[in-house]
Amino acid sequence: MTRIYLYGTEATYDGGCDFEWQAPPLGSRHKLILFLAQTDASAQEDRAASELARFGFIDLQVGAGRPMDVEALNDTRMNVFKKHYEGALAEGCSIVWYP
Repeated sequence: MTRIYLYGTEATYDGGCDFEWQAPPLGSRHKLILFLAQTDASAQEDRAASELARFGFIDLQVGAGRPMDVEALNDTRMNVFKKHYEGALAEGCSIVWYP
């Protein structure tokens, strides 16, 4: 069964991405949340770091992953994260970065 795990991270955006996305400015440091689809029932920080590197992030400080409580998305304050949850299910991962 696929579950979405959340990884709190701090990283620097270095570019070097093979696809287009709404990336932060080059060289900027940001806090991030990675939504990662997993079939394993345990955190996979190494895999999370690999996914973030694909998006062009370096100097990663990846926190411990934890499974997302999908029921939390029913709270109206969490509506902004629904698209990231759905994106992770469809594409394997989704990133939220904070300025």
